[in-house]
Amino acid sequence: MSVETSPQMPRVETRPKRRRALLGLAVVAGLVVGIGLAEGLTRLLLPSFDPSGRFEFTYPVGSLLLGKPDTETRQIKNTGDFDVAVRINSHGLRDANDVATAGSDDILVVGDSFTWGWGVEAQDRFSDQLQVLTGRRTFNLSTPTDIDGYAALLDYARKLGSRAGRVVIAICMENDLHLYGEVQPDQPPPGGGGALKDWLASHSALYLLAVTTVQQTPWLRDLAVKAGLIVPNLEGIAKNDYDPATIDSSANRLREIAERYRTLVVLIPSRALWIGNSHSQAVENRVHTAFVVALQRRGIDVLDLQPVLEAQLAPLAYHFANDGHWNVRGHALAAHAISQHLAR
Repeated sequence: MSVETSPQMPRVETRPKRRRALLGLAVVAGLVVGIGLAEGLTRLLLPSFDPSGRFEFTYPVGSLLLGKPDTETRQIKNTGDFDVAVRINSHGLRDANDVATAGSDDILVVGDSFTWGWGVEAQDRFSDQLQVLTGRRTFNLSTPTDIDGYAALLDYARKLGSRAGRVVIAICMENDLHLYGEVQPDQPPPGGGGALKDWLASHSALYLLAVTTVQQTPWLRDLAVKAGLIVPNLEGIAKNDYDPATIDSSANRLREIAERYRTLVVLIPSRALWIGNSHSQAVENRVHTAFVVALQRRGIDVLDLQPVLEAQLAPLAYHFANDGHWNVRGHALAAHAISQHLAR
């Protein structure tokens, strides 16, 4: 005897599926509500982790990104290395002086994140200390960029009304040497990561709390390093290859700037000079020395800070422990060396 299937039977099979779908939606909704509640409580109870109060380069000026004009925020390293105030003036620059008023006796200091003062208070930057040591008004024109960007910053100052003729350009030997005139890939500001990480760091207090907890808890940080989620500071250094064309191109670009301004080029040495194996250090030293010679052959005044830092026997001590930029001691050392050079 055959059994005929009732046309109503498939409906019975849909009920468990519907229950599972509703259960899944309930779980997702619960997670969303829970995360939202945790996010709100973090912002309420731990306002220092609120990303809305943290500094970002968001103000476009031509090809450059500067700080949002007339704002006061903070720059915080989740490893605990620094937590500093960032005040941006009406021009998008981190400077208490108005570059529009700069005259022929004043100094314009141009550079990337080192010169901008990454991780230190504004008054501790070498540019601000240079003003005290020389008695000359000093203006800071800096943002994460390269030599093309330094030229653009000087043009920006001119358009604002600056008439300063004395320029100090700080060259970061870790990432400023390029084949200029060719299209370069866009570089994010220092400390950037993947798109998701960047978005979370800009929008989620809960994410910043979690990352800070991991970074400042040794055993959790060790696990994150082993899992590849954190790259130790000294392992993430950009290293140079010896390429005469790149050295000449970078030196030529600086000569173009020096033809318009009375220029001192200050070389910020790469940390790769002092870490890694003997071969990689030798290559980095060869690049550094060749670049000094290339600048001198073009008649550019140059101050090499490599011997200045090495004379103290512990050059890496002038950088943050978990960040590649100079700490307060590094800026102070550079300020004294530059002021002495300018006094010659």
